[in-house]
Amino acid sequence: MVQDEESLALALRGGLRGRFQGSFNQLENAVEALDDFMLQRLNPSDYASLRSMMREINWQLANLRRLSDHAADAATAPVLEKLRVPAPLELLSQLTEAVELFNELTAGSARSVHVTVETASGLDVLPTMGDAALLDGLLINLLTNSLQAVPQTDAVQITLSCAPGRFIYRDNGPGLSQDALHVLLDGIWSEELLSKGGLGLPLIRTYCKAMGWQISQPEGERGLLFTLPPCKAEDARALELSSPDAYSIRRRRALYERELQACFAAFCAL
Repeated sequence: MVQDEESLALALRGGLRGRFQGSFNQLENAVEALDDFMLQRLNPSDYASLRSMMREINWQLANLRRLSDHAADAATAPVLEKLRVPAPLELLSQLTEAVELFNELTAGSARSVHVTVETASGLDVLPTMGDAALLDGLLINLLTNSLQAVPQTDAVQITLSCAPGRFIYRDNGPGLSQDALHVLLDGIWSEELLSKGGLGLPLIRTYCKAMGWQISQPEGERGLLFTLPPCKAEDARALELSSPDAYSIRRRRALYERELQACFAAFCAL
């Protein structure tokens, strides 16, 4: 990547994200101070009558913070493939760690949610090329899409089925519409989807392109099939088999907590 593209990517994804987050931090601090002021100054009846408004404000802030992250990533999309160079990645351990975190954070929540990783017989590792940060973005978009797609009255059941060179993502929702599939597989937007907005599907497509992954539908069934590029490492020791560093753990947890906060706040507001 040329220097100008690197600078643009950092400005859009880093600088833009940082400015968004700084503003949202200030807003959330102000809302928290206002809530504390009302608790101290208002009588219990008046305070209780305003709580629904405060919950709505907090949900909108959480949702806007989530959308700001998506907007920063979407702004980087034109240069993301050059910004991120896929590296050897042991996918099975990454998926397992992400699923364990997701199940931990959704345990005891307003909805029954469970995600499992299934493997083909004898599959202990799944080497490919990728990027851990982009993988987290891909997974959290898939997982939160499932939370929104499965009817509110149903438990959410998600399965990641791994086999050599691929994995399939399935949930118990109604499946993607044809319009949504066109966005995800072909990058083509319908007028209806444009009017509704939303960045999750094109971001999934962008993350996959940046890692050299291919997306399709499994033949004869619902779900998404991710075909993985072969690992180019000359030596298996080059694979990321070791535990993730402390920064990666914090980054992943913060991302998942932020996305789930927005999702569950939306459910409570319904």
